[in-house]
Amino acid sequence: MDVCRSSGPEDENRQELPTNPQIECQIGDGTLTFYLCPATAPSTSVSGKQMLIGQALTGPPRRVQPLRMMPEMTSMQTRFRLPIPEILAPRGAVPTIANEEPGSWTPSTQDGSTHANSQANEEKTIANLDHGWRPWRVVIGCFCLIVPSYGLLSSIGLFQTKWEQQQLRGYSKSDISWIISVFGFLDCFFAAPCGILFDRFGPRSLLLVGSTIYVASFIGLAFSTTYGQFMACFVVAGISCAAPTTVGFTVVSQWFKIREGLATGCVTVGSAVGGIFFSLVLQELFNRYEWRTGVLILAGIMMAFMAIGNLLVERNESQPTGAEIEDNWDFTALREMSISSKFWLVCFSIFAYEIVLFSQWGSIPSYAVSTNFGDKQFYLMTTYNVGAIVGRTLPPWLSDRKLGPVNTIIIMNVLTMLVVLVIWLPFGAMAVPALFVVTVLMGVGTGSFVPLGVQCVSGLCTSRTIGTWLGFVYTFSSFATLLGNPATEAILSRHGPKALMAFLAGALFFGLACMVSLRFVMHGGRWILVRKI
Repeated sequence: MDVCRSSGPEDENRQELPTNPQIECQIGDGTLTFYLCPATAPSTSVSGKQMLIGQALTGPPRRVQPLRMMPEMTSMQTRFRLPIPEILAPRGAVPTIANEEPGSWTPSTQDGSTHANSQANEEKTIANLDHGWRPWRVVIGCFCLIVPSYGLLSSIGLFQTKWEQQQLRGYSKSDISWIISVFGFLDCFFAAPCGILFDRFGPRSLLLVGSTIYVASFIGLAFSTTYGQFMACFVVAGISCAAPTTVGFTVVSQWFKIREGLATGCVTVGSAVGGIFFSLVLQELFNRYEWRTGVLILAGIMMAFMAIGNLLVERNESQPTGAEIEDNWDFTALREMSISSKFWLVCFSIFAYEIVLFSQWGSIPSYAVSTNFGDKQFYLMTTYNVGAIVGRTLPPWLSDRKLGPVNTIIIMNVLTMLVVLVIWLPFGAMAVPALFVVTVLMGVGTGSFVPLGVQCVSGLCTSRTIGTWLGFVYTFSSFATLLGNPATEAILSRHGPKALMAFLAGALFFGLACMVSLRFVMHGGRWILVRKI
């Protein structure tokens, strides 16, 4: 709770909620009423006496049962009422409620000591965010983690076409696509346990174990020749890949606040850059070398990226982990998520975006073949990733500066739907130039969903629980990655390209509906057209 003072009568005529609210308190009829109000607005008074309410800032909150808080929405303000006896102090601290004149207030603990050290630590935490070389060094390290994980995944369709032509000629496209889908599914599904481990212990050990196993799985892939062996290697790769991807997406929020969207965008650019890079590398390796030699060279390249990421990524020491706060495992964040409508709305929206995203990664080469543009599939994948670079940087920058992540992702969702319905559906299968335009625009649109989705989740939780929240969001979305690529392959082979366009448009519409609903809920159940959120 922030320090709050009262200096005048209650202002009942506030017209809108402020951008940077504080908490103002009034005692009356056995309750406390909390108002969201500007820092410069007059506060309340109780019987003409000045009131000061504060709470010590040391130590984590005590684990308690959820308070029975009842929101009362009005057109002028938002208020929350709860009985006074239910207000609990954090461990080692006592709430201070005193009648005194306005002035400096120093919270005290049970032994009477002040919290100057806590205030200094808080200032240090703020000073460590966004500034200096260390945060951007972490961004570089996270970028290097994403390049051989999500970057390789975005060009994984080239593996599929390789197997269709050589090792797995006797299998259908749908059967082969399950190998790719299982890889993406397990990468997302195991994000939840990796997120919990990240919140509690930090990134070091998690990264070392995960990246080592991930590289080893591709060494095993080099010696594989059958469908079962390919599937087994990609199962291990998917499980182990969850560690570097989860760390790469979550640790940034510990180092950035003002530029969090831009920093997250720079990290996720690793997916697009990796897609371009590995498209070129795989094309060269598959043309010049036999399977075993080419994949071993690929594993060596991946190991170099992972090593750089392990060296550069670190957690912000001013941000406590769960291990420093609780001796025992604390699953409070899980309980909060399970009853949060905002959590479920962002889950469903990212679920829809993952269907579209993984459909693009796996189906662009197959779509090119089905429309007699098979010789252009490599260049189409490169074009898609070029567009994704723009999508992963410009929209997050706009989110930080003007719009907010929810508004920005809604706009990008609408634009992507227009590309599918207005350009791709009528013209995509008719001419090569039209297909290239569609590919680059889809790269911009779908590329923005990853950084903006991460930023939306980050805004709903604290830096101490970001790993758990984001991990469970992607665990829920993992089923989209499992079903997306086989479904699109089946639709494309049985019903043709237009049916695939209708499927993608439907998924985008569902994601849009969920994100618009999230915006409505975050505004307190009101439709506000112009508001950064």
